[in-house]
Amino acid sequence: MKTIAFVILPQVHILDLAGPLQVFYEAKNDYQQPFDLQQVALAPEVSMAQGLTLSHLVPYTTLNLQKGDYIIIAGIHTSGFRSEIYRQASSAFFDWLNAQHAQGVKICSVCTGAFVLAQAGLLDGKKCTTHWKASQELHDKFPAAKVQSDCLYIKDQQVYTSAGVASGIDLALSILEEEAGALLAAKVAREIVVYMRRNGLEQQQSIYLDYRTHLYEGVHRVQDWLVQNPEKKNNLEELAEMAHMSSRNLTRLFRKATGVSVHEFATKIRLELAKKLLKNPDLTIEAVAARCGFKDARQLRRLWREQFAQSPLEWRRGELV
Repeated sequence: MKTIAFVILPQVHILDLAGPLQVFYEAKNDYQQPFDLQQVALAPEVSMAQGLTLSHLVPYTTLNLQKGDYIIIAGIHTSGFRSEIYRQASSAFFDWLNAQHAQGVKICSVCTGAFVLAQAGLLDGKKCTTHWKASQELHDKFPAAKVQSDCLYIKDQQVYTSAGVASGIDLALSILEEEAGALLAAKVAREIVVYMRRNGLEQQQSIYLDYRTHLYEGVHRVQDWLVQNPEKKNNLEELAEMAHMSSRNLTRLFRKATGVSVHEFATKIRLELAKKLLKNPDLTIEAVAARCGFKDARQLRRLWREQFAQSPLEWRRGELV
């Protein structure tokens, strides 16, 4: 039995808490995973940032955690850090967090929960992240923390931090994959209707998230197919059939909805996949090009240089240093 304890702090953001909690709830209840889900707090009653109140909460000190268990701290509004409850209890709480980490409990944060870990000293010398709006503040206030502003979540020395809101779900699914395998994580992602589990190295502003601020269902279907099948040749007629419209209408509507053409979007997806594959030093440029659906390595090199003003090999050397 693996305990996953959610510590609910004053002025907690509801989705930062509910998103990851739902992931583990689905895994436990629908797929019989041996998770013991606990919700604890600094006080019996906690007001959420969105105006709801949680009551009859048990103290965090009642937890009996073991090596390999998890503590998850959701993001809170800035007023939560100034609350009387937090200020009075924080010193003892920080000591407790450090003691849990020392015995092998994995400590996780969502969004501004990273500031709690930083205040406890748990981010000193560690790579970490938080919501992009708060990254600079975290860096400035806690210079010992190695703040990463270009990732969704990151793990360093059994401390996990995530960028916030939806990325808390990504982090929870990643933890679920560690504990129960990729297949179960994929099933849970589908259960909670998360289209794609993003890995932690993806930037907070990502090709998988960009170009999606429209309501055209047919265009979304084409985008989904292109993301899932980057290695396949794109046939405009088949894509149009998928979108339930003519080729001409798809061409017009796709650009109207996204600001780029179907071809340009597909190229961006392929380059993003190439970026990940190039981090594997065992893959040749030719192999990467083939896996990404480029005609050949020459095409990959040309498009890469147009996009990044350097060759794929130059980029790879920089990434692998």
